[in-house]
Amino acid sequence: MILRQISIGPLTIHIYGLVIAIAIFLGWFLAKKRAAIYKVPHKLFDDPILIIPLILAIATARVYHVVDYWDYYSNNLIRIFAIGNGGLGILGALAGMVLGFWIIARVKKVNFLSILDLAAPSILLGQAVGRFANFINQEGFGPPTDKPWGIFIDQAYRPAEYISSTHFHPTFFYEAILDGIFFILLLFLSKKLKLPGQVFGLYLILYAVGRFAVEFWRIDTWMIGEVKVAHVVAILAFLIGIWLYFLRKRRG
Repeated sequence: MILRQISIGPLTIHIYGLVIAIAIFLGWFLAKKRAAIYKVPHKLFDDPILIIPLILAIATARVYHVVDYWDYYSNNLIRIFAIGNGGLGILGALAGMVLGFWIIARVKKVNFLSILDLAAPSILLGQAVGRFANFINQEGFGPPTDKPWGIFIDQAYRPAEYISSTHFHPTFFYEAILDGIFFILLLFLSKKLKLPGQVFGLYLILYAVGRFAVEFWRIDTWMIGEVKVAHVVAILAFLIGIWLYFLRKRRG
C-alpha cells in the first residue's frame, strides 16, 4: 500500500502535492544559483511576480489533464478542482510556464530567451523529481509486463482491459531517468552555448525526443482518433527547439 497522505491533527498533507512542491523548490533553488550566468537579477527570485508562471503552469497543467480525462470529469465536475489528489499534465504546465516567464520578461525588462535558458535545466530537474508523484498516485504507467522492474498497480487504478494484470511498465520512472540524464547533459552543454535561446532550444529537443519515445509505452494518454496528442505536441516542441538551437544560430 502506497502512502498517499499524512494527517497531523487537522492538517492533511497529500504526498502527491508534497512531491510537486519539492520539485518546484529544487528548480527555483537551482535557477537562483545560476542566475548570474544569464544576467537575470538575483532579486527577481524573491519577487512575488514569480507566482505568475507557477499559477499559470498549475492551471494549464490541470486543464490539459481534465481535457485528457473529460469522460470522467464531465460526470464529476466538482473533481476538476481537486488538484491535491493529482492530475497535472506536464505538457500543459510547460505552456503556462513559458507564458508566465514572458509576462515577467515584459514587466521586469529582462531578456525573455535568457529567462528560458536559465529555467531549462531547472525544468528538467523538476520534471525528473515530479514524475515520482505519478508513482504515488499510480498514474501514467504503461502496459502489463513480467519484467523484474514492473510495478504493482492496485486493482482500482488498472484499466478495465488489464484488470487481471498486476504489474505494469513504470513509464514515469523511464521518463524520470531520461529527464535526469538530459538535466546533467544540459547543465554541461549550457556552458558552451552563448546565443540566447539555444539552451532552451536544446531542452525542447531533448525532452521532445524522450517524451515521444516514452509515449509508446503509455496507455492512459489523450488520443484523437489513433493519434496521441502528446506525440503531436512533442513534434511541435522538437521543431521549435530545432529553430531556437540551429536556425537562430545560423542567422546570427
